[in-house]
Amino acid sequence: MPTTQTTTNHTIALALGTFTIAALSALTPTQAQAQEKQEVTIPVVIKATTASYWQAVFDGAHQAADRLGIQIEELGPANETEVARQISIMENLVSRQPTAIVLAPVSNDALAGPVEAATDADIPVVIIDSGVDTDRYASLIATDNFAAGQRAGHALAECIEKTSGDAAGEVAYLRTNPNGESLVSRDNGFLDAMDQYPDIKVVDNRVANNDTAKAMNDTLDLLNRHPDLKGIFADNQLMGDGAGTAFAEQGAGDDVCLVAFDSSELEVDFLRQGIIDSLVVQDPYMMGYSGVWFAYAASQGVSLPRSVDTGVHVATTENVESADFTGLLDPSKRQLTPYLEAPSATAKTDSQ
Repeated sequence: MPTTQTTTNHTIALALGTFTIAALSALTPTQAQAQEKQEVTIPVVIKATTASYWQAVFDGAHQAADRLGIQIEELGPANETEVARQISIMENLVSRQPTAIVLAPVSNDALAGPVEAATDADIPVVIIDSGVDTDRYASLIATDNFAAGQRAGHALAECIEKTSGDAAGEVAYLRTNPNGESLVSRDNGFLDAMDQYPDIKVVDNRVANNDTAKAMNDTLDLLNRHPDLKGIFADNQLMGDGAGTAFAEQGAGDDVCLVAFDSSELEVDFLRQGIIDSLVVQDPYMMGYSGVWFAYAASQGVSLPRSVDTGVHVATTENVESADFTGLLDPSKRQLTPYLEAPSATAKTDSQ
């Protein structure tokens, strides 16, 4: 594992701007001309093609590809639980020898082997969204999910205190997948935050396997089984869609706080209605954009930041209409320069 140092107060814009300039200067004119004649395609392998979160990743990836003058290929299983399917995709890609690969691993341990196989085949792999149990990749671009889970927990406690006058009572949470590194870290961060409120007790949790209908039914069951429940945390977009739908059906929003992750169209609508109290918003568009940009640079031999934290933001009914959230909540309105002017993020780089 390379030794790392933390560079504070840097944005993704600075991190990408620096290596982009290096990438361009690393090519001689002859090499650049030859590169322009090639059809460069970078596969982007996501976790679930059925979730709007991952469509935002693809949107960002396409914009980066357009600016670089290359192509991307959209790949991934339908659901985050399809580990074998994603492994098969990676194995097929290694046999095809693409320029580079962008991968959001559905399992941190199961995808370690395919990542190492790609690296052994001299295919740079940029990891996005969540980590993998190997250090043999070009760079990691992801949310600090433990810290993000903590933000969600504090947001839930603040809502409970605002609603009932005290940060106290019973809470529960909906889990997407007990095996995904990002989700486990996120849930652990939430539980860590809850431990900081001695009068709040986590009484239940459900695993909904990235299924919106199951998340809705699990939420209804939680509300019925725990009539004194003060709050629920839904740990990803599909969990938020399902929990919000259940709250809308039950009219639970006035008495029970709901904090969810991500920013689907339905989640944002629930936030504006006051059904969801807070959304912890990631930056999937930026993950896709910078993932492709990093992957192309890696294919040119550029030294990349070891990791970049893309950050999270908490949207509430009070701030949801602010300009700060326009591009995060609706990626179609996202405006980027080629150097990725974006919300603050911390980069960790290989020490020299």
